[in-house]
Amino acid sequence: MNVKTLPLGPVQANCYIVTKGNHAIVIDPGDLFDLDSILAQGPYTLEAVLLTHAHFDHIKGVDAIVRSHSVPVYIHPQEVAFLKDPSLNASVAFYDRVSIQSPALPLQPGRMNLADFEIDVLFTPGHSCGSTCFIIDNALFSGDTLFQYSIGRTDLPTGSFMEMKESLVRLSSLDDQLIVYPGHGPSTTIGMEKRMNPYLLSL
Repeated sequence: MNVKTLPLGPVQANCYIVTKGNHAIVIDPGDLFDLDSILAQGPYTLEAVLLTHAHFDHIKGVDAIVRSHSVPVYIHPQEVAFLKDPSLNASVAFYDRVSIQSPALPLQPGRMNLADFEIDVLFTPGHSCGSTCFIIDNALFSGDTLFQYSIGRTDLPTGSFMEMKESLVRLSSLDDQLIVYPGHGPSTTIGMEKRMNPYLLSL
């Protein structure tokens, strides 16, 4: 499995293109980018778009991908409505109005199979009510739940610090060697965060 990281948009949210065999998925396309050039390198067949949550900086590029590739979009069922609502996806708070028109399918916790990908879906509310992490092979795509030495904010609509703490307890039980690919900033590992992240140290 290979992971390509693209920081996109005004707040440099990480979009991930994950490839395995001749298949690809996109996680959190927060703005427009040249996906076709990346897919041509395999060549790779795009299978789906996965969203860790529906804040504007993680979803803005969804419609362009679906128009070009007609792939399904998956998100926590509680945040399907956020995609079209600029108030819920927080874009109005940042002087924008992002509204995604592509239909989205609701994620379910547990194992999900897409082509060559076996994906463990973990619901981790806190940053938002439907925040979700994905484990693929030795990688955890943590969205805005867990960052290197920090965590996501909990003061936006549907955020909850108490729920965040519960989600962090769950993540801290994962394998120390798991590579963490967060929604913003550099990658890390579960073990490193357990040693260095003040929010995990205080659990």
